[in-house]
Amino acid sequence: MTYLPRNLLLYVAVCALAGMVLGSCAKNRDHHDHPDLTTGEQLFNYHCAECHGKDGTGRLVDRTPANILTRKGEQEIVNYIVSDTGQGRKMPVFATMPRSEAAKIAAYLIDLKNKYDSQGENERKNRDLLIDPEKPR
Repeated sequence: MTYLPRNLLLYVAVCALAGMVLGSCAKNRDHHDHPDLTTGEQLFNYHCAECHGKDGTGRLVDRTPANILTRKGEQEIVNYIVSDTGQGRKMPVFATMPRSEAAKIAAYLIDLKNKYDSQGENERKNRDLLIDPEKPR
């Protein structure tokens, strides 16, 4: 029986874990048969939090932007979610999402943004570690 060096096993384990973390945003969440999800928070957690985090601060490890840093207004966020296919966009378009559902998500996202902005420097994630969604990457 051949034994693999300990470092090789560790390397394989780290690569597998990285693949799971980096690939976790690949799920298609453009499904809307969820009558039990009615609030902006519930809808955000279902459709957005997997990639952007429950607090909307994104994920530095795979360069997912912090959507709480957006400068878009509520209607612009709705349009971005359901129909904007602009150049360089990495986030999927949720083309079958009802605009009313996107509006709840947008309102909740603005609430998250306001909450983040109102926290003291020592209470929130360092802004320098967040990826701005509206700057070229």
